[in-house]
Amino acid sequence: MKTIDLKRERKPLYTASAKKPSLVDVPAMNCLMVDGIGDPSGQGFLEAVGSLYSVAYTLKFTFKKERQIDYPVMALEGLWDAKDITDYQKGRRDRWEWTLFVGLPDVVTKKDVAQALAAAKKKAASSPFPEVRFERFAEGPSAQVMHIGPYAKEAPTIEALHRFVEEHGFSLRGLHHEIYLGDPRRAAPDKLKTIIRHPVTRKK
Repeated sequence: MKTIDLKRERKPLYTASAKKPSLVDVPAMNCLMVDGIGDPSGQGFLEAVGSLYSVAYTLKFTFKKERQIDYPVMALEGLWDAKDITDYQKGRRDRWEWTLFVGLPDVVTKKDVAQALAAAKKKAASSPFPEVRFERFAEGPSAQVMHIGPYAKEAPTIEALHRFVEEHGFSLRGLHHEIYLGDPRRAAPDKLKTIIRHPVTRKK
């Protein structure tokens, strides 16, 4: 059995300080992705998470059984956007746009994902199953920081990250990115750990 230790290989991307933001360079990596819009506490979001992990675990178990390759299923990540940025500031959660994803090892291909998706859909039968896709995703230079506490209280952490970016001669680009290291179903809200990340570019 070959083991791919993604958590060790990608450790700098999934660890961060809660006291001081830092810069990281995020390389291209294979991912499972699913898109949606609406309140993250709503049914559509939960269905998207369910379909994403259904395909992720189908892939994992298939590789372990048929190819003798084992690897961990990585943390849930989210890219967040809105056509009107004030939708975030005013809490119009029904208008929030998101892309949820989990990282995959490079050995997993688009064809592997298509086969796992078909198998997961078949198993789900008539249950809602938002469409999951394979994508090669890269962010490049980014700033990140750890937020500890409820998701609803991220604002000061995000503001601190933005100040760090400005003070170090960078500007924001791309989408707001969150990496969910805690499970809200099990951890107390004040114990949840979320890496807040944003791609950056050097100011001219």
